[in-house]
Amino acid sequence: MNYRQLAKIFTSSNISKVAAGDLELVQRITSEFPSLKAAQTLHDIFEESYKLLCKHYPNEYVVKNIIANNILLGTHSLNTASMLSELRIGSSKADCVIINGHSTCYEIKTKFDSLKRLPEQLLSYTSSFDKTYVVTHETHLAKLLEIHESMPKFGILILNERKQLSRKIEAPLNTNFDTDLMFHTLRKEEYTEIAKLIIGYIPSCSPTDLFSQCKEIFCNANNADANEYFKKVLKRYRKNDHNFVSRLPRSMKNLGISYNIHTKEKDSILFYLSRLNNLNKEMCNVLPIHEGQTV
Repeated sequence: MNYRQLAKIFTSSNISKVAAGDLELVQRITSEFPSLKAAQTLHDIFEESYKLLCKHYPNEYVVKNIIANNILLGTHSLNTASMLSELRIGSSKADCVIINGHSTCYEIKTKFDSLKRLPEQLLSYTSSFDKTYVVTHETHLAKLLEIHESMPKFGILILNERKQLSRKIEAPLNTNFDTDLMFHTLRKEEYTEIAKLIIGYIPSCSPTDLFSQCKEIFCNANNADANEYFKKVLKRYRKNDHNFVSRLPRSMKNLGISYNIHTKEKDSILFYLSRLNNLNKEMCNVLPIHEGQTV
């Protein structure tokens, strides 16, 4: 069975198609997997497909979804924590970062991934977050322990056969932050907010000078204070859509967190998940009632 093909139904591009009523990919894949043919709703299709991926093809989406369900929603709460996906730090992108009281980076290395860039990535992450974990498969453990011996600044989580995260090494708490590196992660509204928090106002100057002045303000702050400001603005400006995520099935929590989905698309996705009772082609062109009809 082509499980890599099955994984495509969880991609951002396909979710956009689903929101537009285009179920062609879902229909085609469903026809190729006998165990999916009995599903009566789109909700069931995603849930059953996810179970197959967990068992046969635990790719990055699966691992992120496990982190979303087991840590963000299981240990924390969307009321008090935010999960950021593909957060740029220097020349790298952190797979996911959960900000609660602490900022915790989770760098995912599935059994399909290489560890070639990992030491370079870890240098950035362990300088920017309170804690950093590498989430990996058992096959990478020996090599990871070698890396850890020379760089004991991160923890290790193993995804076991039951698709649970087992802590192999606890991540130490970082106290030495690279504020220059952290600043370049911030967007304009975030770094100006930090400047206002520190000096009481936003500097009045040209856009080019504003960047430089805000950077100077941030980097001159106490190391621990800069970290707190960093977490505060990221949590505020990049918070998750609690209402949308809570209404998605477990298999789709990560896409509700990680993908940039517009409000109308969210409404359409929820409509199809809750209303669709067959996957015939006529349904592909049916708009949700809130868009297609006037009540």
